[in-house]
Amino acid sequence: MLGIKKAVLPNKTMDVLSIVEFGSLINSDKPILDDTCVQVGDYVYPVTNSPKSDTPWIMGNKNCPIVAVMSDMTDEQKKEYSADNIVDFSSDNVKGMSSMIQQMDKLKNLESTRLSIVDNVLVLPIHEEDSRELQCIKEAINAKKIDADSYKSKFPSESDFNNDMRALKSDSNHNISFFKAKRILNAFDMKMSITISDKEGAVNPMGEPISSDLIDD
Repeated sequence: MLGIKKAVLPNKTMDVLSIVEFGSLINSDKPILDDTCVQVGDYVYPVTNSPKSDTPWIMGNKNCPIVAVMSDMTDEQKKEYSADNIVDFSSDNVKGMSSMIQQMDKLKNLESTRLSIVDNVLVLPIHEEDSRELQCIKEAINAKKIDADSYKSKFPSESDFNNDMRALKSDSNHNISFFKAKRILNAFDMKMSITISDKEGAVNPMGEPISSDLIDD
């Protein structure tokens, strides 16, 4: 089952499969989602159909479940793709709320250090026609200097990620709903607050401003 184990690799958090799970998925013709890797011994290998010579990888197809695994890794790659970077949420490893919190803390700590290594910084275009709320969201995301792909797993689904990124990058989209804003900012580890106050000279003034965080921890 995807999602039981996570591996925090350079710039990206991936779902981890065992070699048996990988072979079973291929033989069943079920699609293997993006950002999936396979644990083989002491290392994890991202699944790909287009291997690169400088990045660990694993391939497979129905006729031959395991086509190949990149075997030669540098010492630095061995560290980056070590199974030590796996966070295990399986029932064999999580025996209650305390151990669940420990694993969640481990995932957060790994992501805070490993996702900060950025090769492909996301820069969103900001247009004069953009609503002020959309401008603020784009400015905030740009200020983080992140690789958007490394946060893909934090969106509710890959489809949500792709649609939201397409909307943020679009030259023709100049507005954003509260619902989408909350989803995007939450996935990018940001909060959003709202403050409502009286305009100057307002009829029937409400008095003190009302504020609230729209995204909780």
